[in-house]
Amino acid sequence: MILAFVMIEANRKQNKKTNGNKKLNERIIFYKNKWQKEHVSLISAPIGIVIVLTALSCFTKLSAFLYLAGVALLLIYIYVYNKMMIYVEANAFNGKGMEEETES
Repeated sequence: MILAFVMIEANRKQNKKTNGNKKLNERIIFYKNKWQKEHVSLISAPIGIVIVLTALSCFTKLSAFLYLAGVALLLIYIYVYNKMMIYVEANAFNGKGMEEETES
């Protein structure tokens, strides 16, 4: 329920940021998808870290590893999302069209 409200608010902010410009919105989506395809290992690495920390929590009987898994997942997610948005903003807002990217 809360996630739905967050997604609606993020969509509203993105529409406000692009002023309803569909072409800009399409470029943002294009560059997000492109970045995600190019950095699959960076996106999936947090899952491995969480699995290792959760296994350590089970084998050592220390719940601190479980808390570390949650904190590590949150911090890595923030880092990866910020890297993606830096890439998207550098490419989508410079006026270069998707056609130039797909042709090269």
